[in-house]
Amino acid sequence: MVGPPETRLQELRMNFDTKKWNLRKATSDVLPSNTLFLNLKKEKEDLLKSMKSKTRYNIRLSKRRGVQVHDVSTDNLNVWHKLYKETAIRNGIAYNDINHFKTILETRAKNTASPTDVHMLLAESEGDALAALLLVMSGGRATYLYGASSTKKRNLMGTYALQWEAICKAKIAGCKEYDFFGISPTPDKSHPMYGLYRFKKGFGGFEFHRQGCWDYPLSEGAYEIYRSVEISSKGYYI
Repeated sequence: MVGPPETRLQELRMNFDTKKWNLRKATSDVLPSNTLFLNLKKEKEDLLKSMKSKTRYNIRLSKRRGVQVHDVSTDNLNVWHKLYKETAIRNGIAYNDINHFKTILETRAKNTASPTDVHMLLAESEGDALAALLLVMSGGRATYLYGASSTKKRNLMGTYALQWEAICKAKIAGCKEYDFFGISPTPDKSHPMYGLYRFKKGFGGFEFHRQGCWDYPLSEGAYEIYRSVEISSKGYYI
């Protein structure tokens, strides 16, 4: 499997023809540098046909089993955060507190001129919260920004119903593409984001690899301290 070039080679490429050769590859990326894009210009039936058969089956199975997806308000923020925290602990990933999401959801409400539209979708069955996500739409692109799921009733395939509803909602809103926002760089089973790669890849789309985050140190001593702290942190956020 071919992954990203060595850090040394990336820095050589990035600094080519610069005056100070001082751009450094960050030890971690604040936002995912590898993602999948889904073309929403296709008709819904064509989107389903382009998915892996198991993904398509699970979407239909969730419907048969009565899973319902709702566009909910900030009144459900505690439900969201409980699922989100459960997901983070289950996967050993660092997570944000509830105020972080309150700010995201209230930004549009406080600034009606904002071009960004934020939605919180919740998949439920018989009053039980199965999964939830934050969907952001702006400039013709929909982004699956955050996701979470319960360890209970996973056989109902709530995450598949949730993702399909988000895709359909984005298409109705006029978005041209859907950004799945974060996968492993390669289908490497040992990578901490491989599970996301396998799940999201099932919906189709094409992979897109960015350069990730870069630093420009102003003080070498302070930067080395900063790097060592960053390296020892938990790394991935969800």
